[in-house]
Amino acid sequence: MNPVENSLNKVSHKDPLYVPDKQEWAKMTESERQAKEDSIICALEHESSLMGETTIHFNARASASEVLRRFYNGQGKKVFIASDLHTLYPGERAFYPDLLVVFEVEDYHRRSWNVHREKKGLDFVLEIISKSSRRNDQVEKLNLFARLGIPEYFMFDPDKYTLSGFRLDTANEYQQYLPIQPDHSNYLSSSVLGLNLIIDNDKLRFVSPDGLEVLFSDELIHRLNNKLSDKDEIIARARQEKEQERQEKEQERQEKEQERKEKEIEKARADQLEKELAELKANLNN
Repeated sequence: MNPVENSLNKVSHKDPLYVPDKQEWAKMTESERQAKEDSIICALEHESSLMGETTIHFNARASASEVLRRFYNGQGKKVFIASDLHTLYPGERAFYPDLLVVFEVEDYHRRSWNVHREKKGLDFVLEIISKSSRRNDQVEKLNLFARLGIPEYFMFDPDKYTLSGFRLDTANEYQQYLPIQPDHSNYLSSSVLGLNLIIDNDKLRFVSPDGLEVLFSDELIHRLNNKLSDKDEIIARARQEKEQERQEKEQERQEKEQERKEKEIEKARADQLEKELAELKANLNN
């Protein structure tokens, strides 16, 4: 962002969303700070209440948040992820990104992300573009987030099936974004998230560097149901095999029992014949 552009982005102190700069914040008492923060949040909530949200927009935002939370929880990383959270940067107009990510901070309930209090800015922002927000997301926020020094900014347009990503050019003395180019697999790589992003049908898909897709909750449920179904089939097959084995053993036992009885009958007959023969020999001798 060059000095000319920076001068054009001055925020009026009369704007209800204006966040006090560092000097103004330092002069305020804690009660004054809290009152100002409450006033800004109230103004933000009023602004957001005037904006509608489509189901596509909501689903994209919610699924991205859920997927990233589960992915990083599985890795044991310290990360804070939020959607539509009131975000306050010193000397700027407050805003509420569709998705924000901050690493190496504690994950607990927050009313807002106030850089004055957190002592740290956002690491990653994702905006889900809608028809009403397209210019704001693609132009105004692109300039704003670069000026704020947010390392990466991604935009997903579910209506047009487009995905674009921007990374802060740290080599330039003026903070500005450079577009992230897709690789040979059409992935956009996020060095901040450590993940690749791609549009998969109508969804924004996150993929690990080794090519493993981070599954959505409905996909996990589907896989779990399939595994449970497979487990039921395995259990049923095992029971069937066990029953068959039991029947075979029972048949073998019955055959042995029949063989034993037949041998007893044969022995009884032999004993009877031997007895009769002995009696016949005794009679002949007499």
